[in-house]
Amino acid sequence: MAYTTPEITALLAKQDMLNKQLAEAKDRETRLVLIEIVQKMREYGIDLEELMGSKPKAQEPVKEAKYRDPVGGATWSGRGRAPQWIVGKNRDDFLADKPVTTMTKAAVQAALFGDEA
Repeated sequence: MAYTTPEITALLAKQDMLNKQLAEAKDRETRLVLIEIVQKMREYGIDLEELMGSKPKAQEPVKEAKYRDPVGGATWSGRGRAPQWIVGKNRDDFLADKPVTTMTKAAVQAALFGDEA
């Protein structure tokens, strides 16, 4: 059953108008708060990842390379699955803290493939 009296119709129209004004006021306030948040983030050097709770990439620990492939220069920390270039070989030959020397092709092949080369 619909309301038909002029008084109720006028009040419902006024309610619709007030609801629209309320929504517009909330949108304006939200925009102002977002602007303030962005200004504070810039002022304090806060990035989006930090705001969302994840660590900034600069603060993540860097795993030091323990082993280095003499041919390709790839590195491995010694954790997890061993890369193909070191599997089945003497790992001491691939230590990253060893001084870098120029290896001949025969020396590299011997280090990589053993006596097969």
